[in-house]
Amino acid sequence: MCLTIPGKIKRISGKTAVIEQNNKLRKISLAILDKLKIGDWILVLNNMAVEKISSLEAKKIINLYKYEQSK
Repeated sequence: MCLTIPGKIKRISGKTAVIEQNNKLRKISLAILDKLKIGDWILVLNNMAVEKISSLEAKKIINLYKYEQSK
């Protein structure tokens, strides 16, 4: 099983994006997802966007991750 923390797209240039994830910026590939825009929430695996998710779903995952880290 893989765990991925949601990232929010900050910039897009071609098939590359900069996302904010855990208060850090990282560059990722958008090679397999289409129609993404700045502000979208995505799940990333191996530096590649693999799924677009809603902001509500992103917040739930982030809160669960923070809860587990605080144990």
